[in-house]
Amino acid sequence: MTRVGASALHLVPGRAPALRVQRRFVAGDETQVRPTDVEELLRDMLFADHRERLEHSGHVEVLYVARSGRRYRATVADIGGAGSLVLRPLPEGTPKLDNLELPEQVSAFARGRSGFVPVAGFFGSGKSTTLAALVGVLNQDPTRHIVTIEDTIEFVHENGAALLHQREVGTHVATAAAGIQQAVATGVDAIVVGEIRDAEALDAAITAAESGCLVLGGIEAGSIVGALTELTLMVAPEERPRLRVRLSRVLRGAMAQSLLQRSHRAGRVAVVEILVGNPAARTAIRKGNLKELQGIMQRCRGLGMQTADIALRALLARHLVTQEEALLHATDRDEVLARGPMSTPGR
Repeated sequence: MTRVGASALHLVPGRAPALRVQRRFVAGDETQVRPTDVEELLRDMLFADHRERLEHSGHVEVLYVARSGRRYRATVADIGGAGSLVLRPLPEGTPKLDNLELPEQVSAFARGRSGFVPVAGFFGSGKSTTLAALVGVLNQDPTRHIVTIEDTIEFVHENGAALLHQREVGTHVATAAAGIQQAVATGVDAIVVGEIRDAEALDAAITAAESGCLVLGGIEAGSIVGALTELTLMVAPEERPRLRVRLSRVLRGAMAQSLLQRSHRAGRVAVVEILVGNPAARTAIRKGNLKELQGIMQRCRGLGMQTADIALRALLARHLVTQEEALLHATDRDEVLARGPMSTPGR
């Protein structure tokens, strides 16, 4: 993996080991992976609580540290009674927001003193990297007391001007909701939650924002509308009107991102959708008219908002992605190919 710069190693019983190199799968060996091979690796990788989660949900993520000291995110899944394993190398240091080529509004979210900011993205979207970079920004502010709540502590932050505590679910706190509640009890200023997956964590996050904390939370979704829809579906139908009201009051903004292949060199670049919590957005959320948010993001570019198509258009204008790549991810091809004034998505 290190020699070829692979982004992932897939070990699936019955298939040859596969390396993910520049979005393509390359066979690492002709020998098929056996179930016992994976189980031998997992024997020292999974503790009792990890195995319980794997048995309960069929999926678990852990941090694996090789003898070399290199750190990997290990994703284990149960496939028909046999385990499969994906290893992804983690960066050696913590990511810097200035190096991620994200819109200016992203750093503005970290400068907020209160409110709730969902950060959406699917697996491999760079969402964890962005959240870690935002923690890095917060960590330079001497007025901040920060707590992170993470399924797996991927990035270990050095001591900064702020007071920072990193908490891992299952190790330091029982659940994400419990971690958020404990953080609020200590008088925290900012909370960063790696993943909000259930109604309890969502309620705790909104309650923390209502109490005056800044809360950044990861959501498994491909868009801002999808993220807000996912949050709404976490609670029972009869509770959704109240949730929408609470969300509309505390929402500082939201972002969603995915990664596209760069056009002229190796690597990927983020395409980012951004919503700022202005009166129009808050009204649409309170009334449950989430489909209106796309139009709001398109009309209010002056406030730092942008749709994914606007972001793709700007990436094309800067020759960071090919037209073929941009159109593959476009919702409105005409918007992406349009010419004329537009906001700049990167620094």
